[in-house]
Order: sequence, then C-alpha cells, then structure tokens
Amino acid sequence: MSTQTASRRARLIDNPDLLRERLRAAPTGAGVYVMRDLGGRVAYVGKAASLRNRLRSYFTGIESLQARTRTLVDRVFDFEVITCLNEREALILENSLIKQYRPRYNVRLKDDKSYLYLKIPKPGAGSAHAPGTAREQLRAPRGERGLLATEFPRPYYTRRIVRDGARYFGPYTSAQSLRTTVKSLRTIFPFRTCSDDIFRRGRVCLDYHIKRCSGPCEGRIDAPEYSTLLDQVDLFMQGRSDALDAQLRKQMEEAAAELDFELAARFRDRLRAVDRIAERQKMLTGSRSDEDCIAVALEGGRAMAALLSVRRGQVMAMETHELEGVTDLGAGECLGAFLPQYYSSAPSVPRTVLVSDAVEDAAVIRDFLTEQRGGPVDLRHARRGAGRELVEQARTTALSALRQRRIVDDFDAERTGSLLVDLAERLGLPGPPRRIECYDISNTMGTNSVGSMIVFEDGRPKPSHYRHFGIRTVEGSDDFASMEETLRRRFARHLRSRADGAAAEDIPVDDPAGSNGEVVVAGAVRDRTGRDGDGAATEDSFGILPDLVLIDGGKGQLGAAYRVLREAGLVDIPVFGLAKRNEELFAPGVSRPTIIEKDSPTLFLVQRVRDEAHRFAITRHRARRARSALRSRLDSVPGLGPVRKRTLLRRFGSVDGIRAASVDALAEEVPRGVALSIKELL
Repeated sequence: MSTQTASRRARLIDNPDLLRERLRAAPTGAGVYVMRDLGGRVAYVGKAASLRNRLRSYFTGIESLQARTRTLVDRVFDFEVITCLNEREALILENSLIKQYRPRYNVRLKDDKSYLYLKIPKPGAGSAHAPGTAREQLRAPRGERGLLATEFPRPYYTRRIVRDGARYFGPYTSAQSLRTTVKSLRTIFPFRTCSDDIFRRGRVCLDYHIKRCSGPCEGRIDAPEYSTLLDQVDLFMQGRSDALDAQLRKQMEEAAAELDFELAARFRDRLRAVDRIAERQKMLTGSRSDEDCIAVALEGGRAMAALLSVRRGQVMAMETHELEGVTDLGAGECLGAFLPQYYSSAPSVPRTVLVSDAVEDAAVIRDFLTEQRGGPVDLRHARRGAGRELVEQARTTALSALRQRRIVDDFDAERTGSLLVDLAERLGLPGPPRRIECYDISNTMGTNSVGSMIVFEDGRPKPSHYRHFGIRTVEGSDDFASMEETLRRRFARHLRSRADGAAAEDIPVDDPAGSNGEVVVAGAVRDRTGRDGDGAATEDSFGILPDLVLIDGGKGQLGAAYRVLREAGLVDIPVFGLAKRNEELFAPGVSRPTIIEKDSPTLFLVQRVRDEAHRFAITRHRARRARSALRSRLDSVPGLGPVRKRTLLRRFGSVDGIRAASVDALAEEVPRGVALSIKELL
C-alpha cells in the first residue's frame, strides 16, 4: 500500500507542490480512490469516471466545498488510486472496499445492496428461482406450474446467482441501465415477460400486437423456436455479434427459400437492429470462478506489483506491492520472485492465477501454489480475451502506484538532497546541482527534428520550465548539429532575457549565430543563483543558468554541446553525456566514463532526467510531424496554389485553423469547389 510514513502525518493540503504533482500524475480513466486520514485509517472510498478530475475537485476551491467534504479534505494525509475498466466495475469495487474498511465518510452507501443480473431460466427447468425486488418490472415467478410455463421461460431480474443451469448476465450497477437493455432486447427478440397467470390464459395480449412478444401462449411460436430466440438473446448479451449475425442471416435465407417472406422480413429487421447497436455493455456471464490477476510495472529502475482479486466473477480488491532489487530484471523475472514470496503468507490461493508476463520456472511455482492451496492451481500467462484485459488493468494500476510513489520520494527533501550530494561527489561538481537541464533530439529520418530541454530543480521535474526547439538550420539526420543549434538558441535566449528582463524573440533562421556572425551568448554575464537583484526568481526558464547540463547521447552529442558552451564562455557549467548502452556518464576531454552502480538511487535519478527529456522530445516531434502531414495534404488540393494557401493561412492562422473552419468560411477566401476539396482532405 502506497502511503507516506506514518510518523509525518502531514496533511496533503499543507504541501501544495506535492499535491499538485500527485494530482497531475493521477490516471484519467475510471477507477476507485481511497483517502486516508491523519491516523492512516481509510476515511473515504469513492469512484469516478476520471480519477484525476475527481481528485482535483476535492483540492481545488476548498472553501466552496460542502462542510462535510471540507472536513474530510482537511483530514486527508494520503490517497491511493485503483484503475478499473469502466464505471460499472469501479462501483462494484468501491462497494467491496467500503464493506471491507467501513470508512467514516461513506454514509451514503451504507445500504449494502447487491447488484442486478438478468436471468434466463433453462427451458424445462424446475421452479427454483431467485426473487427479484418488488419494484422491478420483470418480477421473478412464484412458481411455474404446467408444461407451457417451463417450456417458454421468461427472463427476469435477480440479485443473486444460483447454480440451476440458468444463464446470468451482469452484474449491472444501474437498474435503469438493465431496464433499458431489456427494453431494447424485446424490440429485437420478442420474448415473453407476462406473469404465469396471464400466460396460462392461452391468448395473446397487447405485447404481441405491438411486436414485443412472440405469442407462445397462443402457439404463435413453438418451443424449439422460442429456445432459439433465447439463445440469440444469449449471443447478444455476450457481444458475439458475428455468430448472431450468421444465425439470423441463415434464418432469413431459409424463410425466403420457403417463400415465407413475412418471416424473412422479421429476421431481416432483427439483423438490422443488431447491426445498429454500436454500444454493448461488457458483463460477466455468471462464472463463479476465483482468480488473481497479477502484473508488474517497471519504470526508472523501480518496480511495482499489482494484484487484482476476482471472486465469483466480480472484481473485489486491488493491492500493490513495491519491489526492491529489480535492477536489470524484466517483468517476468520480477513476477517469478514475487509469486512465491506473496503466496507463502497469503491466507488463501485461488484456483487460477493470471500473470501479465511469462514466468520462468512456471512449473515449480505452480507446484508450490498447488501445495499452498491444497488443490490444483492453474498458473497462466494471459495473452488474450478477458484475462488479458484484467492483467492490463492490473498493470495500469501498478504503473500509477509506482509513479505516485516516485512523486512522494521526489518531494522528500532529505532523500533528494542526499542524491544530489552523491551525484556531485561522483561527477566532481563544486556543489549539489540544484538545477539540472537535459537535452535530447528527436526526428524521423531527418525530418521534423525537435530538440527538447527539460528542467529538474532540487531533484524534481519543473514542467513549467520545459522548452522545445523546432530545428531550423540542419538538413537530414544530423543529431550533432541539431544538438548544437538547440544549445546555441537556448543560451542566446538566456542573454536576451537577462538583458531585457523578459524572454525575447528567437535567433533569426538565416543567422543562428547573430547578425555579426558571432555567437550571441559570448561573454554573457550571469547570476548563477538564477535570481535577480531583489531576490525574486525570474519567471522565464531561459533566464536561469543550470548547475549541470546532461546530454542524451554519447561523445558526439557531448562534443557539440561543449563547443557551444566554450564559444559562449560558459565552460564552467558542468556538462556530461549519458550514453544509453551502458548508462555511462562522459565528461568533455575525459576518455574514461563515470560509472554509477546500476542499483544506485543516484543513477535512477539521472536516468529519470534523461527519460523525461526523451519523452518530451518524442511528444513534440510527433505533434510537429502530424502538422507537417496536414500541411503536405494542402499541397495536393486541386486549385489551391501558393497565393491561395497564404491567404488561408493569413485568415485562419494555421493548418489546424483551416481544418476547423466551415466550408462557408473557406469559400469566402477561395472558390467553393476548392473549399469542399479542402474539407474532404482534412
């Protein structure tokens, strides 16, 4: 469980920087969040369609919250998040966690109700039925006496699953959602919904005349046909549209071959209706199997395992465990070490254990689990289907927990301070590098090259100071020259921001070295503290010089960066190149690299800085490549020459603006036929 050290018990709202970073790292999808109070106890469990937005709503505008919610937020010292496939699953998990922890602030869910299923009894089965609620439209039968009632069973709602051979679909967290589903089903597959007393009268009712029932009470459909109808409902609820389409198409063709065109038309209408339904709810089919789904997430030299417990077909719980000593190991190796350690002290072992990656010595681990359980255990690498979705859900939760843990560590001043001191000692720096800048280049076959600059201050990322540079003067794939241009422009901006007190325009494309042919940053006067005269931090990222420059690359990229610093008179800024191959740190003019132990937290910090620069460069490169692709598509529009293109760009500002404009707006600048062609292509 990812919680802060109990001895601190500091409220999250008292550390806005930490809170902001943790909220930014929260997942955007559906899931469950757990809030803990100052005593470490679970204070509240909630669900959300977007975890990030819901969590932000608690900590933004606190004074405007209701008194109860404000009291809760005032007592929160930590939160955890669990990702889910959808809101339905999130609500089920939320209900399970509330039963387990009984949080103080979950009074609204105190009713402890179970969830609805749609039950289709087996034709000819007995009368063992689970009662539904009094308010449900399809009430459970009190008993089906007589052959007709059992041969033509009617679907109904139930809140519990019984092993009686019936087909169950659910659970549904919303009764209204299930009613809507059943209403749609009856328009396509007209099964009976009337009570047994009405059914035994032996004559059709209004439902038959409005095509909501097939009329089995009056013999309008025989038992085999009705059974086939329910089988088609089964296929529909399972989402097996291909099999259902094939079955309906076959029935339509057989009816047409027998010249029963009215029946063929009914099958045709059902086929069309099924094809029109684009959204089908995913649901469990009443399986009562127990299984654990386990995944491992690796990032920045750290690992987190997540275990999702499925009991009787429902997701009941999710827990995470941080792993140590995972340097140079893959996910499968981490899983192989985690499984025996976890289940050696676990209270129970399920019949099935699904894992996200192949595990070495799987047979040995399977024998161990079998012994622990006292019965056979199926240990499987989930590669497809519902099992794969579950382990991917566990992997997402593990990655989220790992990133949340990393953010907490980043805001641990003692920890980050010691890492920076250690890094300074290893690299021979004059002091701990308070501000680290890292640079990377990203391109595709030499096109749309982008240079990235990311900033870490006090061992933490500072996204507001990130910058990117569209490479202007380099032709083809030349990372060395691209790195040189990036550094020149960055430090030119520094000089201008210091001279003018604000960020200025970039160096002209045709004169990257300045109007007089000299490097603009030469002889720059700088304040190594990054602060102006009155001690206030400058707002522009370029106005602060780094204590350490890291280059993502080997000696070639490092040499290009050092040339810029040397020509600028900034050789006292330490610069190192981090080579990916062996994670070696190279210094200018030094043949032997600095090697940091691969399991060292200091190396993890350096790797994280490098990985963040790479991520930022890739993101900006892809965006630029997408814009370039759109612009090139403009060139293929018939009748759109350079003059008209400039006119459109002047009017709408960009290719994205042209794409968003209406045909009428475009037609104000170019002929309507050209405007229509533009909209069609973009």
